[in-house]
Amino acid sequence: MRTRKCIQTGEILPEAKLIRFAIAPDETIVPDVKARAPGRGLWLKADRDVLTAAIAKRSFLRAAKAKVQVPEDLPAQTEAALLQAALDILGLAKRSGELLCGFDQVRGLLQNQRPACLVEATDGARDGRNKVLALALGKWGEIPVMGCFAKTELGAPIGRAESTHMALREGGLATRFMFHGERLCAFRLLFSDE
Repeated sequence: MRTRKCIQTGEILPEAKLIRFAIAPDETIVPDVKARAPGRGLWLKADRDVLTAAIAKRSFLRAAKAKVQVPEDLPAQTEAALLQAALDILGLAKRSGELLCGFDQVRGLLQNQRPACLVEATDGARDGRNKVLALALGKWGEIPVMGCFAKTELGAPIGRAESTHMALREGGLATRFMFHGERLCAFRLLFSDE
């Protein structure tokens, strides 16, 4: 994976640890989480505190070498863009049969096959989450867990009101999901203790 330099911290990091920002035609900085917008990108470490500092210290203005507008709600826009990118992939994975949803389906998969990653709702019952994680750990060892979504967010891409437990089978969609999901986790708590 290519590396880029963070405009705030100066760190040289792989793109998986960074978020690209672009300059819109109206000279506004916008998140480009899929790195597809034309023009020179401005790369920032995928961390809400780093983004907040970059806004406060006018790092976007210096890096762009132009007078650009930085919206005050850029952290919220970035989180929403990362969330949508991850949820879009979950929808594709469901339609292609690479995503299993619900406690029983996830448990069934874990008993027979190692998934690429587990997805757990932060507002799901702790008891159910602990059972899934204990089964995964006991059967397969460490498995990546994305725990930065609400039940309603997880339900939307699969056509349900809500979903708590999901598992992605190995494959390209799982890799793409984890790419966006890991960056989203930098903006959210991994698990709620409530």
